[in-house]
Amino acid sequence: MDVELIIDDVPVTAAAGASLLDVARCAGRDVPALCHHEAVPAIASCRLCLIEVRRPGRDWVQLTTSCDYPVSAGLVVVTNSPRIRKHRGMNLELLLRRAPDAPVLRQLATQFGVTRARFAPVTDAPLPDCILCELCVRVCCALDYNALAATGRGHDKRVGPPFGRTAAKDCVGCGSCVEACPTACIPMADTATTRTIWGRTFELLTCVRCGRPITTKAHAAAMAAGADLPVKSTDLCEVCKARLTSERLASPRR
Repeated sequence: MDVELIIDDVPVTAAAGASLLDVARCAGRDVPALCHHEAVPAIASCRLCLIEVRRPGRDWVQLTTSCDYPVSAGLVVVTNSPRIRKHRGMNLELLLRRAPDAPVLRQLATQFGVTRARFAPVTDAPLPDCILCELCVRVCCALDYNALAATGRGHDKRVGPPFGRTAAKDCVGCGSCVEACPTACIPMADTATTRTIWGRTFELLTCVRCGRPITTKAHAAAMAAGADLPVKSTDLCEVCKARLTSERLASPRR
């Protein structure tokens, strides 16, 4: 069911229950968020997507995260104000403590006028530049591999292989965690034939037509098993799949 709300004095129609962050962005508002991905549940860990919300019948304004705030009828939303910018700036300073050299954070620091670090940087993090957004963990879980976990609390919180392991035994080397990571802090090294990630080295599967690496053989086997298909169904890269389809459509015997 669609409902109406107001975002920055502009009436907006959106699906009830949708993420207010997604709705605001679809309405053209620039709301920063580093821990958010539309495909996984929100946990509001980076705290950069702060907005101001006034609910119907209330005369007070709530400062809240928008990624985990569901849309409902009659909301009045502000996505940029001095109060919002102040708190986003403070949260950004806390993130910079963990990832002072991350380009995405340096860019946001310029945007919000953060010119100096008031907090000492974290020097003992096992994964430098990790802001503990848990996107890697949530994406891995959504794909049903469950190779990563968040462990500990507060200063001792970590993400990586569970149970203190140095290698993620259930990892298939798909690299989805690397793609999702907002600070590019997850090391992944590819050679012509192998991929090394999370303490493991995988053999790469190459396209049978062009020889281009596609993914790891472990990932291909997992995808084939999940779809109840033979592994051979994954032995073409996307470019060659498109070319093969075009060739078949153009064949006079079709």
